[in-house]
Amino acid sequence: MKTLKKFGYPNSLVKSYKYWNLLKRPSQTTLGSLILISKGEEHHFSQLSQNQMSELKPIITEIEQKLKARFDYSKINYQMLMMNDPEVHFHIFPRYDSHVTFCGLDFEDKFWPSPVVLDFDLGLSKTIENELLRVMKFDFNNIESVASNKKFKRMYTSGCFDIFHQGHLNIVKKTKELCDYLIVGVSTDELILKSKGRLPLIPFEERVSILEANRYVDEVIPQVDKDKQAIVDQYNIDAISVGSDWLGKYPSVSCDMVYFDYTPNVSSTVLKKKLGVPN
Repeated sequence: MKTLKKFGYPNSLVKSYKYWNLLKRPSQTTLGSLILISKGEEHHFSQLSQNQMSELKPIITEIEQKLKARFDYSKINYQMLMMNDPEVHFHIFPRYDSHVTFCGLDFEDKFWPSPVVLDFDLGLSKTIENELLRVMKFDFNNIESVASNKKFKRMYTSGCFDIFHQGHLNIVKKTKELCDYLIVGVSTDELILKSKGRLPLIPFEERVSILEANRYVDEVIPQVDKDKQAIVDQYNIDAISVGSDWLGKYPSVSCDMVYFDYTPNVSSTVLKKKLGVPN
């Protein structure tokens, strides 16, 4: 979807919901500016399904609560335009009647109390941009504690998932049996090209949609690099699951590791050989 990529997806993703993606707005017109965009391809608000509409209320409630707790905004503005970017989406602007402090610096709402100018940018440094995205991911993915007899609260597993097969299913199922909340990282097309020297057979967006439809998966996020510790920190991960062939070779992380034996005779490599395509 062109609109998603224009707004920096997948690098700008704060949280993935069932029917919506929440992104950090590339241009921070006011501190904490976000974009909420439908995962569908509707060009009119009236075309949204009942499920998409029903999910909006809890998402908006969460957005207002999380931004209030982090930045203590005075007002919050929503703008739905769909002029240059036709897919249904909202620009979300926290508004401030006085300065807001972040990373030891003060930021002003240049337009208070008038409407914002969309193409204005606070001009944050790269370091502050990265920290802003980090704390937003932390805030929006810090789920409340629940009574459970599962060993872990939050787990993470990842992969290319280029041709989803029984082996993949077994890993996500076994992982979910150990945790309350399972996050799955799907490698982007760019990461696969960089690491394997070729593009995947199935495009990133389609591989994501397959994992999102899996009943054992609670959230799907893009895997844009191999920095596993960053995922652990940003998403409060208690344990990572991976195939047993990674034993002794997986990058060091601060959380627990769980190793599962691969399903015999089932792998993407085996399937691609049968199909006569390069691995």
